[in-house]
Amino acid sequence: MPFRRSRFPCPTFALCVLLLAVLSAGCASTGKIQQEIAGKMAVGDYPAAIAIVEEHKDGAFDGRSELLYFLELGMLLQIEGRYAESNETFERAKRIGDTLYTRSLTNEGVSLMTNDYALDYAGENFERTLIHLFSALNYVLLNEPDSALVEARQVGEYLRKLQVDSTNENAYQEDAFARYLSAMLFESGGELDSAFVDYKKAATAYRAYGTDYSVTAPETLLPNAGRVANRLGAWAWNDLRDLGADDSVREFPDGSGEIVILHYNGLAPIKGQDKYTIPFSEAWLLAGAFQAAAAGRHQNEINQAIAVSSTISGVDVVSVAFPKFIDRPYSIARMQPTADAAIEITRPELVEDIGAIARKDLADRIVRIRTKTIARAAVKYAIQKGAEVAAREAGGEYGGLISAATQITGNIARYASEQADKRSWSTLPDEIWMSSVVLPEGEHDLSVDFLNAQQVVIESRQFPGVRVLPGLRHFIIVRTVR
Repeated sequence: MPFRRSRFPCPTFALCVLLLAVLSAGCASTGKIQQEIAGKMAVGDYPAAIAIVEEHKDGAFDGRSELLYFLELGMLLQIEGRYAESNETFERAKRIGDTLYTRSLTNEGVSLMTNDYALDYAGENFERTLIHLFSALNYVLLNEPDSALVEARQVGEYLRKLQVDSTNENAYQEDAFARYLSAMLFESGGELDSAFVDYKKAATAYRAYGTDYSVTAPETLLPNAGRVANRLGAWAWNDLRDLGADDSVREFPDGSGEIVILHYNGLAPIKGQDKYTIPFSEAWLLAGAFQAAAAGRHQNEINQAIAVSSTISGVDVVSVAFPKFIDRPYSIARMQPTADAAIEITRPELVEDIGAIARKDLADRIVRIRTKTIARAAVKYAIQKGAEVAAREAGGEYGGLISAATQITGNIARYASEQADKRSWSTLPDEIWMSSVVLPEGEHDLSVDFLNAQQVVIESRQFPGVRVLPGLRHFIIVRTVR
């Protein structure tokens, strides 16, 4: 049979290939690897969890998800007691996060032909706050108080910037526990004015926490602030009383020191997605609304879609995927520290509900996320339908076949690309609890029991020979996952 030149039009063939390649870009997920990490954490094998992260540095945690590599690794290194390495890692995370945060404020977009995986993961606002918080704790545990104070100032500066840049739709513009921790660090460093400012900001922020996250102010907060107010004078007490303080003051006996135990409990919820199909006609209404705010690079795509949108049947549907948080259950409900020589042991209190913050933060943004997602799906669908028409017209006797191929290619690509961005910092605790143990100077043996919701002890840990120095505050971090 003699060779016959094909009438397959090269531009249409190229469009099919390009459509599949571009639409499918960015759909890889770190989720499976993060599940493996969580499994190692559940059995306390943190070296193996670290090894998994490092193994995938140039794979799933590379490119657009580079920030996640440093977040996951920094958290795991802290729990392993490798505080200096943890802070080196968090420093890289801070630089990447700051760059991407600044870039996001300029509204740099990405093609509507892709999805949010095609964007660099910049971290959620609360995640970037926690980088500073965990870094400060690393420096405290390294006995580098000056560096810890630098982090305290940085977290304050970041929160101020967040309050200026964020819309009113975002509840998370302040972090009560970050302020409380900063206040304790400033007080330990002798910077009483700064400490008092952050004690007050913490008290104010915990009021909002009660509404937004069902987390009330720790009972120790205002009495600790009262200790600083005693040293600053009557004006400070007037400020505290405006915040609801009574005359309670938490003073420590001479010759005693404080051990602050922070309990990182559970694993924060991980992102999943819900998929829906909606009529094209409804989706296109949002595409029109999105057009006014679209970046210049989006306009060509929207213009292409406008050209064919009126020819699309109202019964046609598009697929969309929205992110959601999925809880990861755990059995430990709280800790209970004990020490034979303790002068005071405060009851453990929930000071940060990271899971609640994550869910509320997403809920505050979900309308904007859905609007953009639906508009993007409508534009992609309209472009695909236009490509099908162009293929039919340009393909001559093969037009129907090429059009069908374009439709199949487009459908596969659109389905593959319609994925919600499920990236998140997976090694974060779900909750942070705090308890204070006041002890006389010397070495002491501490024990921490971990109880379930029925108050049954399911795990215990011993901390022998903890050194307590008079007038100083020390920190211990304990991590539970199961």
